[in-house]
Amino acid sequence: MFKIFLCALVITSSFVLTACSPAEEKTTKEIAAENPGTEHFASDQKRALDKAKGVEQMLQDGADKRALEIEEQTK
Repeated sequence: MFKIFLCALVITSSFVLTACSPAEEKTTKEIAAENPGTEHFASDQKRALDKAKGVEQMLQDGADKRALEIEEQTK
């Protein structure tokens, strides 16, 4: 009796969960196209990451330049 109840509960739960999911998910590009002029919620984070990548590149260039100068001085 308990197995039948448990099986019915699992089947019913799976139907309820799948019925509540949307039929079609929109991509972020589609959402952005629908709302021109509004920014994506992660735009600030993306700008911060881009800025950090620029700083990282600048630091790497400086380190490469110092390494080259040290190498030239040791010759």
